[in-house]
Amino acid sequence: MDDERDPLTPGAAGGPLRKTLAVLEVLAEAARPLTLSELSRLVDLPKSTLHRLMRVLTDNGLAVRKESKSYELGTYLLRLAATSGPASAQWLNYPVTPFLIELFQLTNRIVSLGTLSGTKVQHVGTLYGQEHVRLAMALRQPVPAHRSAAGRLLLAMARRNPADLVATTVPGSRVVSARADAMRREFERIRRTGLSYARSEHIPELVELAAPVRLGRAGPMAAIVVGDTVMNRDLRSVARVLLDTVDAIEQDLVAV
Repeated sequence: MDDERDPLTPGAAGGPLRKTLAVLEVLAEAARPLTLSELSRLVDLPKSTLHRLMRVLTDNGLAVRKESKSYELGTYLLRLAATSGPASAQWLNYPVTPFLIELFQLTNRIVSLGTLSGTKVQHVGTLYGQEHVRLAMALRQPVPAHRSAAGRLLLAMARRNPADLVATTVPGSRVVSARADAMRREFERIRRTGLSYARSEHIPELVELAAPVRLGRAGPMAAIVVGDTVMNRDLRSVARVLLDTVDAIEQDLVAV
């Protein structure tokens, strides 16, 4: 039986990576803006599928829709390239963007890639809707790792000692010991389940669900993060699609 899955869903034949990169490459090479019909012919995608993809690309600055209803490359990737720091270099070295776009499209929540730098997490490639602008802007600054779900996941996977993380933030030996024990149990649960779920202690209005992904065969460990406001804090409904996205990324980048 033929595979009837949506061609943009994680794990579908060809996956979202090649399809989205094909669109971006065609836009980058075009001498002028291209219509949806022209894009459909050049990348060999149905116009219905391409229309949904272009809406996500334009919403997040990867493409621009002109008044003539044609499309050109947006400034998103240029802004990423201009970002300083090791996290941006890791981001640009690995083509994770299409998978994050699809995850954003499926969840309608904040989506980002988190990487660990020392004891802080840097969120890059953040996608969000208008209702999440303020929270997404707050994520642009490095976040103390032990105070977020993404950071705790990466610390747990890196086998960091919880006592070292809380000793400088919580005064008193008994308090430090209690916090370290609680964090140690949380790290064990994260390694067992492969998920980290918590309300951010750094951005109190934000709740996060994070899953680990290795960016290529020899690549660094990162966190794929789905976030929302505490008013919509039940993210269990997106756990399966988050794990499917992680699997799709690792399968596609296994040869990197």
